Amino acid sequence: MEALQLESRAYSKEEYFALLEKSLHKLEFIDGEVRMMSGGSIAHNRIIGNVFGTLWSQKGSCEVNNSENAVAIDHLNTYFSPDLTANCHKTEFQEGGIAKITNPALIVEVLSESTAEYDRTDKFTAYRQLESFQEYILIDSRRMRVDTFYRETHQFWHIGSYFNPDHEVEVRTLGLKLPMTTIYGGVEFTSA
Repeated sequence: MEALQLESRAYSKEEYFALLEKSLHKLEFIDGEVRMMSGGSIAHNRIIGNVFGTLWSQKGSCEVNNSENAVAIDHLNTYFSPDLTANCHKTEFQEGGIAKITNPALIVEVLSESTAEYDRTDKFTAYRQLESFQEYILIDSRRMRVDTFYRETHQFWHIGSYFNPDHEVEVRTLGLKLPMTTIYGGVEFTSA
C-alpha cells in the first residue's frame, strides 16, 4: 500500500469509508473534512497498552474497545477514533463500514504535542453531545499528568487532576482505580 494523499475538499461519508479501507493511517471525519491521525510515540503507545490491559483485565461485565472502533456522532456528521472507549451497557454500533460506536460511556485520549489542545476543546465539546457519554480521561504522554471529567448532571462535570506517582486515577464508569505507576509503567519522559 502506498501513502494516502488527501485532497483539500469536502468528502462524503462513503468516500471517507473507502479511504479508511486503503489507508495505512487512522482517519477521522468531521462533517466532510478528513483528518489523518499522526502515528503515536513510544510513550503514547505504551500508555495505551498499559491502560487497555488494566481496564480489560478488570472490566467485569463492561466492554472495553481500542481505537480500531470509531465513535459516531450522527448529528455532527462526525467520526472520531479515540484511543479507548468503554461501556457498561450494551454497546451499540452504526451499520456499515468500520465499527462505529454510538453510545460510549467512557472515552480515553492520550495527549501528544499535536493533539492536546484539540482533544481538550473541540473534541470534548463534540463528545459531550452524546447522551451516553459520562467520563473523559485525558492522559498526557509528555509528563505525568492525567485529567478526568465525570458528568454529574447534564451540565455539571466533576474534574480530577492526578500528577504524582502515588496517585490513583478514579475511573468511575468502571468502578476502579488506575495507579499512575501502572499508566506510566515503562514510559520515559524526554527532558525539554
